[in-house]
Amino acid sequence: MPTLISRDEALARIRAEGGSPPCLMCAIRDRQVGATYAVHEDDDILVLLPRYVRRWGHVVVMPRAHVVTYTGVTSALWARINADALHAAKMLERIRQPLRVYVTSTGSSAGELTQTSMHLHVHVIPLYDDHDRPADVFSWQGGVWVGEPDEWQALRDEYAAAWRAAVTAQA
Repeated sequence: MPTLISRDEALARIRAEGGSPPCLMCAIRDRQVGATYAVHEDDDILVLLPRYVRRWGHVVVMPRAHVVTYTGVTSALWARINADALHAAKMLERIRQPLRVYVTSTGSSAGELTQTSMHLHVHVIPLYDDHDRPADVFSWQGGVWVGEPDEWQALRDEYAAAWRAAVTAQA
């Protein structure tokens, strides 16, 4: 069962796993900061389960390339990121049956470790409470959910199978 831990504990764990890399997203992409649970990946995109989440089932879609501004992203890459984010949102709706799904790109020029990074990425977050607001979902003040490796692996396997099945059905 996922466990709720404090923001401070989550930050301490992240630092213990990989220090303070110049880009946390690149370090995750390169498997330098703990386990990475990839739902889908190819030469351009990585779709993964972030291991510190405000809502269980959260997915992140990110380009493999280190892109920090929208002017640094091509239209083709942005279209791919958004197509995969939409695919992830539909997958979450089918599997998790949330009330709604947030799809958003957040970022920080400060390069903070919580929910934001200078490396462009898109969050796809299932919401289960009709009172959820962005301030609740994008702040770690209320703590974050973490799972055990077997829980992450089971969720990854469920999502990866659904991802592949949907891609096969579209073909």
